[in-house]
Amino acid sequence: MTIEIQSLTLSYDENLILSNCNLRLTEGEILVILGASGCGKTTLLRAIAGFVKPDSGSIHLNGRSLVEFQPEERNIGMLFQRPVLFPHKDVLGNILFAYRRKKDRNMEDVNQIMRDMGIYEMKNQPIETLSGGEAQRVVLARALLTNPELLLLDEPLSSLDLDVRRQLASEIRTTLKSKGIAAIHVTHDHEEAAIIGDRIIEWNELHLLESE
Repeated sequence: MTIEIQSLTLSYDENLILSNCNLRLTEGEILVILGASGCGKTTLLRAIAGFVKPDSGSIHLNGRSLVEFQPEERNIGMLFQRPVLFPHKDVLGNILFAYRRKKDRNMEDVNQIMRDMGIYEMKNQPIETLSGGEAQRVVLARALLTNPELLLLDEPLSSLDLDVRRQLASEIRTTLKSKGIAAIHVTHDHEEAAIIGDRIIEWNELHLLESE
């Protein structure tokens, strides 16, 4: 078991966002959650990552409760709708930010992940010269360098052109599968879900604890 969420409830300004949410994710599985904008998908990911605190319920990752851990201690990567990059750093500088809490930098790993994501040749380019798809590849490479136990993808392809979105969805799936990293990907795009996911569930199904 990679992650298990039980009876997760969360409210904000007296508005109920998550109610009795339950979810199980197995090792190395890519789960896609389909739902309309504003239904609470992002809030669920932020709760798993530790950016917001639930009112009640539990979140366990590989057998340990995440309640006691700060976001930086959870070993969870997260990609957002828009790439979070440092404009004053080049591609390589942004990727090396993955090592900000580590003393040793393994440049062989850095170079290999840049090759895997097709961005090695642009490692010295300024961030403002990148396309949307290239920027997301940089963010993904940086996240993968931390060897996360779980990767959360908050509609990172939604702002891209259709062809680029489909291509990058396929590349993300291939990369995660090759590294055996479990992931939760949220989207409202059914075709994107079919490309990237091992399993797809609708948002309104999350109140049922899945036993698969």
